[in-house]
Amino acid sequence: MKKNKFNCLLIACLYSSVFFGQSWSLVWEETFSGTTLNDSVWTHEIGSGSQYGLWGWGNGEQQFYQASNTEVSNGKLKITAQQEPNGLVDSWGNSYYLSSSKIISRDKMEFRYGKVEARVKTVNGQGFWPAFWMLPSGGSWPCDGEIDIMEQWGSDYPTNSTTGAAHIGSCPGPSSYNSFNHYSTNGNYADDFHIYSVIWQENYIAWYVDGVKVHSISPSSYSSIPTQHSWPFNSNEWYLIINLAVDQNGPNGNTQFPSSIEVDYIKIYENNGILGCDDPQAINYNSQANVNNGSCEYLITFKVDMNNTSVNYAVPEVNGTFNDWCGSCWPMTDQDGDNIWEKEIVMLEGYYEFKFSADNWSQSESLDPAWGCTNGNSTYTNRTLVVDENRVICPQWGLCTPTCGSNIISNVSEIDVTNNIYPNPSSGLINLNNSEAKNLKILNIYGDKLLEFEKPKKTIDLRNLASGMYIAQYQIGKIIKTQKINILK
Repeated sequence: MKKNKFNCLLIACLYSSVFFGQSWSLVWEETFSGTTLNDSVWTHEIGSGSQYGLWGWGNGEQQFYQASNTEVSNGKLKITAQQEPNGLVDSWGNSYYLSSSKIISRDKMEFRYGKVEARVKTVNGQGFWPAFWMLPSGGSWPCDGEIDIMEQWGSDYPTNSTTGAAHIGSCPGPSSYNSFNHYSTNGNYADDFHIYSVIWQENYIAWYVDGVKVHSISPSSYSSIPTQHSWPFNSNEWYLIINLAVDQNGPNGNTQFPSSIEVDYIKIYENNGILGCDDPQAINYNSQANVNNGSCEYLITFKVDMNNTSVNYAVPEVNGTFNDWCGSCWPMTDQDGDNIWEKEIVMLEGYYEFKFSADNWSQSESLDPAWGCTNGNSTYTNRTLVVDENRVICPQWGLCTPTCGSNIISNVSEIDVTNNIYPNPSSGLINLNNSEAKNLKILNIYGDKLLEFEKPKKTIDLRNLASGMYIAQYQIGKIIKTQKINILK
């Protein structure tokens, strides 16, 4: 960490702390004391981006940034988006009728590696796009990277999803990013303050929400990395950015202006611990490690049910970003003759894409990019996998539905053939046609719980979920029922 650029505010720069079970030292914090923004740390970015040739700052954003939309009071930073009836004119003479604010620490407070966290209260409302993120100083986008610690998109309904991402790419050229969505099970994120964090080490980045790890990546998380900067997050010094944008889809009649986000504090820590695999479930667990460096390995069992397919095959195989889509190098076996083929692999934690094939690619799955188990790419539609625990994967060939070895099916007493949930497919608004139903859980196709409703209402709002296949699991009496639901947008 580049300490000479830190301006420690009202703290001792080395303050011992233990966080997420790891050992850290607090090296910088911003508590937004006083009544004005600390200009020794922060600079306002002004305008629409047109002065840099980035109209709408490259994303089609509708706001004009100005310093007057920033307020510091009562130990909080407030950034407000508001209407401008008279319009604000950019350097090219274009008028903007919405304003907001964006602050950056470039050239004033920069660093590399550590734990970065902010306590933030976000905002509901169609079109709002709050973000807490980082860029490399003096770098080019996307080849020198981008780390998004927190992003949220407002809507007509409560904001119960938060995301983050790490961008890479070539310059000039397209970008690639690894991202996640994390859903709140207790209200929405705009109701109160929440802590958004990343732990950033060499070859490893992990995201946390309120102290809970929600995602992690390493170089193996990307299926294709441009050679120009294969892993840009180990280079340069980086600076912080906080802003409230209005996205290109814009507000609607229900969007309230003015609306604000609030930031309680920002903190940066250095690691005092021992790097290694700190997960007791991992095969290579290091009991001495207290900072995960992305080295954890897990046993992944790939299974595929071939009983209901008309595919003519001899030997199924697993192909993916983990074996360079090598064809027959990872053949599967069926030792008990039940036509459920399997392959056990020890895999490094991270994000992967894969699919099942057979006979050195003579046959391969055909998957729908709208399904929740896929990457959503209509050209190269693959299954996705996040390796962060020992896991059994067992779908039917060519489908998302788990059929064996799944933590969904093992807990299900009865498949619901009455279709108590309708319409199906839906846009995300579903009806539960049974007043006795309770403990409704919405799961992804791997059995991970996304949402839970102890006493579900007749109409349930799932519009924050992406298009794809999901599993609804609920209880009627002592019977647990399950039903596939398909969300199409």
